[in-house]
Amino acid sequence: MYLLAASAGLAAGLIAWLIASHWIAASIAWVEDRRPELVGSRQLRAAEAVACGALFLACLALAFWLARLIWIQIK
Repeated sequence: MYLLAASAGLAAGLIAWLIASHWIAASIAWVEDRRPELVGSRQLRAAEAVACGALFLACLALAFWLARLIWIQIK
């Protein structure tokens, strides 16, 4: 049963990651179009790394949270 809860949580986290990563990529492309001097700059690369890292941690936390909720309901 724990495997079922974990797979459901990871599936939800993956779906959230797919949607949010597309939004982050579109935002970075928008910034590069508006401010071409930032293309390839350290500032933009650092912002991208922070955004992607925060997204990964948030989706992982969502997956564990949902798996825990499902596991509690199954018990």
